[in-house]
Amino acid sequence: MSAPPNPEKMTQYADARRRRLLYSQNDLQQALSACEFLYDCDEDASYSTADLRRFRCFETTLVVAYTRPFTQSRGGTPPLTMKMVGLKLSDQKRALHARLVDMRNTMMAHSDEEIMRMTTQPFDVSEEGETPLYLIQSVFDEGITLIGNLLVETNSLLREVYQAIVRTLYRDLQANPTSFDLRIDSEAARAARGVSPRSEAPLRDRAGDEDSN
Repeated sequence: MSAPPNPEKMTQYADARRRRLLYSQNDLQQALSACEFLYDCDEDASYSTADLRRFRCFETTLVVAYTRPFTQSRGGTPPLTMKMVGLKLSDQKRALHARLVDMRNTMMAHSDEEIMRMTTQPFDVSEEGETPLYLIQSVFDEGITLIGNLLVETNSLLREVYQAIVRTLYRDLQANPTSFDLRIDSEAARAARGVSPRSEAPLRDRAGDEDSN
């Protein structure tokens, strides 16, 4: 005979799940914005290294923001799962999801040697008769992976996951609206922003000020 459910643990899990869904909504919004910016990259055009790196920044943000909810974080918040939002992806989108997670693990969060493409060459910059002085000339692959049809497919995946999160939050909100009366702004978050505990107005107050302008 199984033990009866523990009400306290159930409440704690519901709170943690709610936070994960809210965090995930923001993560997917960031990923979708980065995806829109990437549409400016024409796969048939030539770009300077600076422009390629700009697109690479968008691609990195897209991948990291999308995959962030699915990884275990500190603080006891469970990772997002498709089951949590009642989503059953097609085989094609499951494969794309796995590909994005792999990109995050090998290319974005780490620099795995297996996928590194780099050329380096020493060159002497000294004048004739002087002691040789060497510098390094390095060339890295600055190419973009998520481009063309793959970017379109990625955009579709992001939107499907985002919409599932929004639907789940909406249902939870209707069932228990008071549980969404939240303020999450830890001391660690304030320290990361370089502000003292009392140097910022509450988030609601600042939002209200913005609305009144």
